[in-house]
Amino acid sequence: MGRLGGLAARFRRLDAYAKTLDDFSTQTFAGGLLTVATAALIAVLVAYEFAAYRRIELRPELVVDGTRSEKMRISLDVTLPRAPCVLLGLDVLDSSGDTQVGLFQHVAQIRLAANGTEIGPYVAALDEAEPSAPAESYCGSCYGGTAPASGCCNTCEDVHKAYARRGWAFTDPDSIAQCKGYAARIKGMSGEGCRMHGFIEVGKVAGNFHILAGDTVKTGSEHTHVVYDYMPQDFDLSHTIHRLAFGSEFSAQRNPLDGVSKTAHGTHAQFQYFTKVVGSEVRFLNGTVLRSNQYSATEFISESAPTRRPGLFVMFDISPMRVIYTEHQRSLASFLTAVCAIVGGIFTVARLIDACVFRAERAIRQKRQIGKLI
Repeated sequence: MGRLGGLAARFRRLDAYAKTLDDFSTQTFAGGLLTVATAALIAVLVAYEFAAYRRIELRPELVVDGTRSEKMRISLDVTLPRAPCVLLGLDVLDSSGDTQVGLFQHVAQIRLAANGTEIGPYVAALDEAEPSAPAESYCGSCYGGTAPASGCCNTCEDVHKAYARRGWAFTDPDSIAQCKGYAARIKGMSGEGCRMHGFIEVGKVAGNFHILAGDTVKTGSEHTHVVYDYMPQDFDLSHTIHRLAFGSEFSAQRNPLDGVSKTAHGTHAQFQYFTKVVGSEVRFLNGTVLRSNQYSATEFISESAPTRRPGLFVMFDISPMRVIYTEHQRSLASFLTAVCAIVGGIFTVARLIDACVFRAERAIRQKRQIGKLI
């Protein structure tokens, strides 16, 4: 017992937090106000620190891009209120010489009335207008075009595609048995608009994709767009870009062309957007990795050159650099350290303020008692 008592005495001498007896402590009104203010300030700062502890930040790092062989997905959502869907083509050209025309496999076209309301899907509208299905034994002529694998062109669209494969212009559909009334239906779409939304995939090299008016006629590695006489003639390529993104979306991604709206003041207006695409990579805390892209953009509009074809061009150039974003969250230890610093620091400063206020009040009280302060 004596040994335990001696050990306790030694530890008492190490006590850095000496206690004051209640008989020698004084509680004041100013001290109470200061205590309430101190507690409120500690609560606010601790809540802020907790929010910062829970917040996940993305820290960027710049490296050389080694993924140039990958395909790049371009997501687009564009409204052209003064150009009917039947008139528009969507093509891609790149610096490697690759040409892709009529890229509507993953891009939906919605017909719009003159007031902007949706009429319905463009492809479905044309299918409904086709004549009734012929007998199973029927094999329609392709009229000199390159026939499909079946060897038959039973619909107007089949003949159209056969002509496109041959590189011929589709100038006189009324002379084709499968296309009776086709030109009249096309003309009936005059005054409509079109909304395109979906995605295309391109090689990760410099190039462009464009929306041009007219039927696409491809000859070898080149192609042109022809507006036939039976097509609507009163159109322009005024547009609103609802969304244009290179790759998947993530929180730090910014698409500068989203929401851009342009109005053509002539039938020959050509809109060009020049983009610089920078590869991006997001590494999440759970170990998953998302690869995407960001871009900057400038624009050029030409409305005074009648030799230019009206169109909307998006040129893209690929940066050799890649930005890697890594998710980062503060550790529990840093949060606890910050809380201890807040509590300790505020209590220390509050004690100093309380001591100064108490001494000032006592000095004023003493001077009043001896009549030196009125």
